[in-house]
Amino acid sequence: MTARPSIVTDTDVALLRSLAREASVVAASRSVGISRDRATYRIARLERAFGGPVVTGVRGGRAHGGSCLTPLGDRIVREGFDSVELLRSHPVAPLSHSNRLEGTYRAAAAPEVEVGPGLRLRVAFTAREGERVALLLDPESILVARQRFPSSARNVLPGVVEGVEHPPGSGGTTLVVRAGRVAFRVAITDEPIRQLHLRPGARVWLYVKATAIRRVGPVRRAPTRGSPRS
Repeated sequence: MTARPSIVTDTDVALLRSLAREASVVAASRSVGISRDRATYRIARLERAFGGPVVTGVRGGRAHGGSCLTPLGDRIVREGFDSVELLRSHPVAPLSHSNRLEGTYRAAAAPEVEVGPGLRLRVAFTAREGERVALLLDPESILVARQRFPSSARNVLPGVVEGVEHPPGSGGTTLVVRAGRVAFRVAITDEPIRQLHLRPGARVWLYVKATAIRRVGPVRRAPTRGSPRS
């Protein structure tokens, strides 16, 4: 078995399995404790990553539409996201609206990566001191709040809302928040945007667990002048 793709969470696994049983996005989303909009967002994200539809009939109908898994979706449920053969035949593509960062690893008492001046993210993986690493942070894994509160998250970052995006094919809304010199994208629905008054310029706090920050490989250095290009 190989490592699960970085974009796949336990909720995604539970959602597809529930869809296989319930044949309804509404019922499946309730089963895993998320909204229908968020379930649709997760399905669209998986389909973009695996390069093909995993569910058919997601929308429409008096009962919000019936749903069933495609052959790809059925194969994912049967073989699991970690299937080597599955990943060989459907290599996972990068998602443009994910948070992709680069930084310098610091082997402190609590491992962290310096991703910008004065901005360090606590992480749960290990690397060599001073090594440049590439990171992936799913917008789904970031919590945004207007006030600071006690939390188990190792990363609590003050930030300012810059705007709202609707990434094509994402099935959801993305809040852009700048913390230091880094712009983070946060998956969110329209309701909390209204309730929390998340307008451009609003000051917020971002909460990120160390385990949610994935290392996706070493940083590729640009070739220096006179060096051969690969």
